[in-house]
This record gives sequence, C-alpha cells and structure tokens, in this order.
Amino acid sequence: MTTEAQATRAVRVWLGYALPELASGAGRERFYRQLGEIFIPATVQSMAPQGLQAYVPSVLPPSDHPSVPDEIALVFYPSRQCYQQASHASVAGRAYGALHGTVFSFQARQGRPASHSDFPAPFDGQPEQTGPVQLFDSGGSWQQGAVFSEVWLRRGQGVAAFRQGVCEAMATLRARPRQGLLGVYFYLDDDLLVAWSHWQRQGQALQADAIGDLVWADGATAVTVPPSPFADYAGLAVGAGRAFNLQFSLSPMASEGRR
Repeated sequence: MTTEAQATRAVRVWLGYALPELASGAGRERFYRQLGEIFIPATVQSMAPQGLQAYVPSVLPPSDHPSVPDEIALVFYPSRQCYQQASHASVAGRAYGALHGTVFSFQARQGRPASHSDFPAPFDGQPEQTGPVQLFDSGGSWQQGAVFSEVWLRRGQGVAAFRQGVCEAMATLRARPRQGLLGVYFYLDDDLLVAWSHWQRQGQALQADAIGDLVWADGATAVTVPPSPFADYAGLAVGAGRAFNLQFSLSPMASEGRR
C-alpha cells in the first residue's frame, strides 16, 4: 500500500475534446479512424523509445453534456524530466505533440472545454481540490493487471455537495482500499469526475450511484501495436466506449529516466 508520503508518479492525466468537425455525425467516424489508425499507435511508436512506461486511452461514447471528454488517458513516464525531454527535445516528440491538433481542440468552443493534461497532485482530503489527483499508487506497472475507468457527471446536487461527496468517497477508499486494488487516479471539476483504478486481476467501478450519474465505465483491453512506424499495420478498431491498455517493451529510458 502506498503511503501518503510517497512521491507522486510522473503520469499525465489527459482529457481530450474532439475538433468540432470530428465531434458528431460522419465526423465522429473519422475521429475514431484517426485515433485507431494514427494517433494511438503513434503514441507508442514515438514515445516508447523515449521513456513511455504505460499508456491507457479510452474513447468515450458521445454525450450531450459539454463537459464529457471524447477521449481520456493516463500516460506514464519514469520522471517529469523524462516526459519534458521526450516531448520537446526530439523531432519525434515534437511531431507527436503537433499530431494532437489533428484530432483534438485546444480552444474552448461551443461550451466545451479545451483539451488538457497535467501531472496529478497528491490527494489532500479537501473538497476544494480539483484537477488531476493521485489517490495512491503501489508503483507497479499499469501495463500489468487490470485497469478500469469510469466517468461521472454531477446529477442535481450543488457543486460544493458534489465535490464533498467525491472527497469523502475517495478518503474512505484510501483508508480502506478494496482487495486487489493497486492504485487510483482521478480528475475532478465542478461537473465531472473521471477515475482510473489499477487492480491485480479483475477491475470494478469505484464509485456509487450517490456520487452522480454514471456516463461510462469499463475495463481496458490489452492490445499491442508494431513498435516500428514503418511496419504494415491497419490500426486499432476504435469505437465508442473502447478502452485500451497498450502493451509494449520498455526502453532503458523507461527504467532509468534521463539525466
């Protein structure tokens, strides 16, 4: 069990909102194809050689609520320094960063937030804490075991009550973790709760109906992509509600980071 004093891991918590032309209708099918044929495989092919440790993307069903993302993901690195260097010091990293703009919007449009990611803060037990949070983490590889993701919306309660309910539920979970539960990250704002949990074997939902309305929940399917971007590869079959746990070999940088 990870103690409160243990350092927060270098994991990017990602919430992606599709470009308006890819958010609905025929554009939505293009969104799925571009994720499966290019974006998700490119994440592994570009970033695994530079230290990527684990990558768990989920593509959510379309929602009428503007706060619900189109894609969520956890992206693990051995250190924040390794992430920064992998993303900005190499041509491959910069090209991969630019690739985001072909499918995701980085401007708030039509009432929808901009796509964003950040490192989590350690859970402080206060309902005022929002954004990405690390509840606890055993430190093991998220490529192994089972990863379960869930997305909740504030139902009818006020913002303060919603945050308080999430805070109390997370505090209880940290004090009395379920059997086989290895780690939990979550993202919280005024309307939205996204949670990821890591299990030794079978994953399950963390939250109860009292939190709000469940938008989507499912376990990630382990999949592999060719390590080389030059391999013949048609891509992943991406669709609404599909969650993936990419399986790949770690480079020396993934274990040691970059000095």
